[in-house]
Amino acid sequence: MKEYTTVEEQIEYGLDTIDMERTVEVRLRDLMYVHQTMAELNRFFHQPLHYPDLEEVKRFIGTVDGGAYRAIHRCLYDVMRNMLPKDIDEAFGDGERFDHPNFPYYYDPKAEHDASQDGESATDSSPPVS
Repeated sequence: MKEYTTVEEQIEYGLDTIDMERTVEVRLRDLMYVHQTMAELNRFFHQPLHYPDLEEVKRFIGTVDGGAYRAIHRCLYDVMRNMLPKDIDEAFGDGERFDHPNFPYYYDPKAEHDASQDGESATDSSPPVS
């Protein structure tokens, strides 16, 4: 039986391996882009009336071409990646230091089962064959 984690457990995994006194210097504009992205996510998700149904969530999230996901992607791969010291950036490549060994709860078997009912596997993002 698979063990699943919470979102918080995924986020916090490996952070205890970083010295609390270690610092980095970042451009304020880059930090503000990340801040504003998080603030916009918070503004949307703090109020359930903003997302009465799944369609509104999908509309807000968007894709890498536009919407919140574009901003999240930019934060992670363009802005924040440049903020990380080389040893920390390289630790993501080894997949151990910051990657929890258990999957998050949203990988649960029901989600995998539901995706297979739609003609897709949970790990295959390609569209079903007609």
